[in-house]
Amino acid sequence: MLKLMYITNQPEIAQIAEQCSVDRIFVDLETLGKEERQAGMNTVKSRHTREDVSAIRQVLRKAELLVRVNPLHPGSAEEISDVIQRGADIVMLPMFRSAEDARTFVELVGGRAKTMLLLENKDAEAAIDDILAVEGIDEIHIGLNDLHISHGMDFLFQPLANGMVDALAEKIKAAGIPFGFGGIARLDEGMLPARFIIAEHHRLGSEMVILSRSFYDTWLKQETDEIRQVFQYGVKEIREFEERLNQKDAAYFQRNRETVIASVDKIAAGIREKKRHTARMTTPEPVAVDQLDYETLNRIGDNYGESFYLLDTDQYAANFQELHQAFASRYPKFAIAYSYKTNYIPAICKRLHQLGGYAEVVSRMEWEIARRCGVPADKMIFNGPFKHADAVEGLLVSGGVVNIDSLDELPMLEEISRRNPAARLHMGIRVNFDIGDGVISRFGVDADSDLPQVLDFIAAHENMELTSLQCHFATRRLDTWAPRAQGMLNLIDKYALKPKMVDLGGGLFGKMHDSLKAQFSSPIPTYEEYAEAAATLFAAHYANVSEAEKPLLLIEPGSALSGDVMRFCCKVKTIKQVRGHAIATVLGSVYNINPTLNGKNPPLEVFHCGANTTDYQDVNVGGFTCIESDYLYKGYQGPLAQGDYLVFGNVGSYSVVLKPPFILPNFAVVDKAGGVTRQVKRPEDFDDLFATYAF
Repeated sequence: MLKLMYITNQPEIAQIAEQCSVDRIFVDLETLGKEERQAGMNTVKSRHTREDVSAIRQVLRKAELLVRVNPLHPGSAEEISDVIQRGADIVMLPMFRSAEDARTFVELVGGRAKTMLLLENKDAEAAIDDILAVEGIDEIHIGLNDLHISHGMDFLFQPLANGMVDALAEKIKAAGIPFGFGGIARLDEGMLPARFIIAEHHRLGSEMVILSRSFYDTWLKQETDEIRQVFQYGVKEIREFEERLNQKDAAYFQRNRETVIASVDKIAAGIREKKRHTARMTTPEPVAVDQLDYETLNRIGDNYGESFYLLDTDQYAANFQELHQAFASRYPKFAIAYSYKTNYIPAICKRLHQLGGYAEVVSRMEWEIARRCGVPADKMIFNGPFKHADAVEGLLVSGGVVNIDSLDELPMLEEISRRNPAARLHMGIRVNFDIGDGVISRFGVDADSDLPQVLDFIAAHENMELTSLQCHFATRRLDTWAPRAQGMLNLIDKYALKPKMVDLGGGLFGKMHDSLKAQFSSPIPTYEEYAEAAATLFAAHYANVSEAEKPLLLIEPGSALSGDVMRFCCKVKTIKQVRGHAIATVLGSVYNINPTLNGKNPPLEVFHCGANTTDYQDVNVGGFTCIESDYLYKGYQGPLAQGDYLVFGNVGSYSVVLKPPFILPNFAVVDKAGGVTRQVKRPEDFDDLFATYAF
């Protein structure tokens, strides 16, 4: 029977896994070099700590505790000694490359725990004979993920299919060293179902395997009983399958191997084709965009797909600088934190970072976008009513700010503080108070009741500091900005606070065409008017305070920066009359331009193809979906023909991020910054939408 190993730093899950006959609990401390090796890949990058080793050790009764340390580095001796002292039964060394590395590792462990080498690169593979001659190696695990990356392969099970694992297994067995390889999901799950992989383990004489993230993903945050059922059933079906394998003959294993080879070849070919497709789609010929006309739109459509979003990051930069100047001219110690949720296209987020802005994120996903865009942790602010604990911990320990939204978050923060006593944790508080807008917001800590408790909590922890006081109100009305600014200043005075940052959140109108402004019931404020309402209050309040002691004033605009920087371009496919009403259908949907369904007509430009144009008095423009209410524009008046390009303006807010994967995949996003097109998001395809489904 295979020894089953499961990676977790959560004691309650470790206990469940052990009780369900998982043989080894695996704490993963490896961080050095892993982010770079696996950048852009859907792989688990654990952020376990040495304290987790102690915590897991305390709950285990029979399962062995396996700890993967970092690759050899100047601190290896101390790291290895510490995890052994904390109770590691087995220490695993990743990313070793030579017999000398293996010998050094064995010496550092010094017989105080079992040694396991993680063979996962082509250098170690080439040196396997010398490595096996090193005394004191207790076990070897072949890591297929990094091994296939090291060889430039497309799919992690290619080393198993192409005979590489066979060759290694033969040599390791001859040396009398127990070995294992790779990981498995549930018996009938995974791109290559686990039953085929387990049969390969038995054929090769493997003794161990990792239960992968696909077996049970701790991010699912299920109830204890549900977790227990997953492990009980999952382990039981593996063991029953292994019992059946013990009755199989050599012919069975040969047929299984042939199936594995054929399946892996097919999967790898599909991955290669998708890579080629992506490469084709990301390197089309650029199109010069001096001005928009039908010919230019047609050329862009030929390269990027007939319907597409046209982005202008130069306009985004201009909006950023104008908004920044409006506030900074009144209160110089000012910064902008862009609301990622409004439009998190990486091209926009990277431009923000280049301009010196902060990233305001509300999920682990958005945090990862910011990281991949090169935003340092100290330029990130984490908001939101729900936060994954590991993301909160990762950002805090890295130097970012996390805003507390409710008292229910305090136990999580207490645990993070306990696990990271040496880290300086920059805490913020999102406060909720009345600004006279008639709305009781569901976000933030009630300033009238819960705020003192949160302040006391932060003060009670030596490794925490109150870095930021933040508020956010959804209304964009100008008359609410002075009350929110004054309300924050009142709280600062009431509790004698000295936050390094005061963040007034978002809720600003941006720039828009006059046709869109006319559909609102009140005038649309300018950047200057918002700044005058709020920044002047801060300037007056801190007039007699030194620059060093003044807080940094932040706002968190979304639509105010991105609303007018995108247009949606699509062709008229049909025009028909239904009971006297003209209806044009386009390759697009209201969900492409207005997924919040606010009922307003966006700015519309029509670029004529020159054929069969008819003047219309009242045309409704419908989308490709089968939803009766799917209209992109109602009441168009003017010339129109099948084949004309329609360009809808002011679609930069929420359009891409809220577009559902409904009926058709979404379209490309093309940036025209600098007057030349560049694809920043390729058109989605079937695999993008259905990669997570089981067929």
